[in-house]
Amino acid sequence: MHSDLTPAPWAASAAYLYALDLDGPTLAWEYLRRHPGYRVAWLGAPRKRRAAIAPRWGLRCRS
Repeated sequence: MHSDLTPAPWAASAAYLYALDLDGPTLAWEYLRRHPGYRVAWLGAPRKRRAAIAPRWGLRCRS
């Protein structure tokens, strides 16, 4: 039994139901953008250098 302060066990996964309809590249992006190492690398790089770190993460930047 759950109290009013304890979320139902399905509550967390319900927030990600949209992921069932994502294609491969979009699903990969959803997980990559949450990766702590990626976030540190991307946010720590100057804008002009961000394209240079993309291949490390398997990304290709459009020119």
